[in-house]
Amino acid sequence: MDSTQWAAVAAALHSARFPANRQDLINHARQQPAEDGTLALIEALPLGIYRNLIDVRDRMRAGLVQ
Repeated sequence: MDSTQWAAVAAALHSARFPANRQDLINHARQQPAEDGTLALIEALPLGIYRNLIDVRDRMRAGLVQ
């Protein structure tokens, strides 16, 4: 994930309510003006609870999301 992709994910999720699970984040992103590629990145997140955007970023940076 490059910085442009992360910026798009962060923009799509900036108003999401945390803690949230993956499906909550997907649902939120679908209500935003997010590109298909951005939505695909969010859909590829592993199952779990995300406390904040930093949790999302860390999971993406760890290579769990391609």
